[in-house]
Amino acid sequence: MDIRLDEAAESLGATPFKVFTRITVPSAKYGIFSAAALTFNLTITDFGNPVVIGADYNVLATEIYAQVTNLYRFDLGATISIILLVPSLMAFMLNYYISRKTFSMISGAARPVIPPSRPLKKISYTIYCSLVTFAIFMVFATVIIGSFVNIWPYDWSLTLRHYNFPSIGGYSAIWTSVWVSLIVGIAGAFITLVAGYMMETRRPFFKQGIYLLSVMPAAIPGLVMGLGYILAFNKPYYLFYGTPWIIVINIVICNFTLGILSSISNLRNIDPSIEEASISLGGDALRTFFRIIFPLSRVAFFQNFVYFFMRSMTTISAVIFLVSATVHLAAIEIIMLDNDGWTASANAMCTCIIVIVLIMLGILQVVAKKTGRRPEGLVAEI
Repeated sequence: MDIRLDEAAESLGATPFKVFTRITVPSAKYGIFSAAALTFNLTITDFGNPVVIGADYNVLATEIYAQVTNLYRFDLGATISIILLVPSLMAFMLNYYISRKTFSMISGAARPVIPPSRPLKKISYTIYCSLVTFAIFMVFATVIIGSFVNIWPYDWSLTLRHYNFPSIGGYSAIWTSVWVSLIVGIAGAFITLVAGYMMETRRPFFKQGIYLLSVMPAAIPGLVMGLGYILAFNKPYYLFYGTPWIIVINIVICNFTLGILSSISNLRNIDPSIEEASISLGGDALRTFFRIIFPLSRVAFFQNFVYFFMRSMTTISAVIFLVSATVHLAAIEIIMLDNDGWTASANAMCTCIIVIVLIMLGILQVVAKKTGRRPEGLVAEI
């Protein structure tokens, strides 16, 4: 947003409230509409929250799960999936249209300078942000504390018995989730970087079509994607069906959109003259990618790795139809434990996932600092 508009309104005698209602809100309307569309999409396709705390209140996502798992009505589950897909696609297309309108409002001459606020405003905004942060923090605190007390919230005596998971998966499900997430993180980050590089620098035929297919997974609910994998690959000649590898493929595809957008945004920040210099010095496309583009994109690669890893550790709807008697995932075990009445053990499983993700974030922070390299050194090395 251009701060000059606020300054012009104030110089004409507008009060801060009028500046907010006449300048700030209209300028941010596309962002507000985009946030509303995204929130609608996430809410209508959510499965984990309704199945845990929804009780007898059914939504389309839980109805799909009930039809497939309880009644084995794959045809009716597919029909409900189409019904769920329609509003999800509409919200996605609306958000895509709004995003383009938002981009058209950005001016190169804009001055996005935030003026200093008065102490009362700072205190008010700090209290507001603190309340939101506290509400989020309490969710995590409740889950973690609930896994260490005897009976939440009646008996607060400390115990570790909830970590003796009364399920088939147990700690093996956690280990499976970790190594699957590592593979998903590496494969997803690398594939999206290569795909973004091909679309941005090689300009293949049907680029717009390829781009549309790349962002389309964001519009498809995870439960619909998982059901589609069952109907498409439930054949004996698909050797990866019923194995962890179909889960790896599913999670990479379901979260492909953000990875490709992040990679494209990063590649647009790399000066094309660097690649041209490499080619003029005799470097082919493969060598240029691994010696120039990949090192310069290491920040985006690590960010995509973290995103894919966390999504793989926490995703439920996309993989709940793909787990089998021999393949167990920690996130799915949470749903199973809660459905069986082992809420404290489900909290313990959640705590394990939180700790693993935090440890991975810490490791990646250390690796990113240790492997930091200057772009000038990369060009000299080529």
